[in-house]
Amino acid sequence: MTWDWGYAVQILPRLMVGVWYTVLVTFASSAIALTAGLLLAILENVSTKLGRMFVRFLLELFRGVPILVLLYFAFYVLPEVGFTLPAMPIGIAVLGVVYAAFCSEVYRGSLVTIPAELRDACVALSLSPSTTWRCVLVPLMIKRSIPALLNYVLALFRTSAFLFAIGVPVLLGEAQVAGYENFRYLEPFTIAGLIYIFMNLPFLYLICRFRDEHV
Repeated sequence: MTWDWGYAVQILPRLMVGVWYTVLVTFASSAIALTAGLLLAILENVSTKLGRMFVRFLLELFRGVPILVLLYFAFYVLPEVGFTLPAMPIGIAVLGVVYAAFCSEVYRGSLVTIPAELRDACVALSLSPSTTWRCVLVPLMIKRSIPALLNYVLALFRTSAFLFAIGVPVLLGEAQVAGYENFRYLEPFTIAGLIYIFMNLPFLYLICRFRDEHV
């Protein structure tokens, strides 16, 4: 099979629609993952033993079950019990929750590296627990977690391709539909692969930059 430039140009607008949905899914899911992951890390730290066990159970559940299984469950099983949502919100929510579990471990690891003397100093200054978390611990947790969190955002961007399985028109889904409709797969999948590589570059730049700053 030879490369057809005319066909490649013809399908490019459709692939650009897939790029838009991929970017939208990535940003929305990342916002959920980064925020919920931080809240879970804090909740696990301040909860009772029973609360920590419950949070740990949720983290292991979402880290252990394959993403496709969760997507299919949310898309096909939940409507049978009366809970129906469009494919797009389901995909964003599933990716956000799954990666929140991974981000929570990153935040928790950064919290462990904060010296205990810093908390003692906050107590000596009569800072309330909420002020200590808001003004001291959380900013340090975020700052120390940035390189690892960027890696997970990059992983989430790549994983967004899974959403084609439930009909979300992400880049991979649009490439597959274009290939199926025209029985030509060389151009759509090659262009999609090149676009994914190009879209990876900003993440890789940021990761390298923050990594160098923390060396």
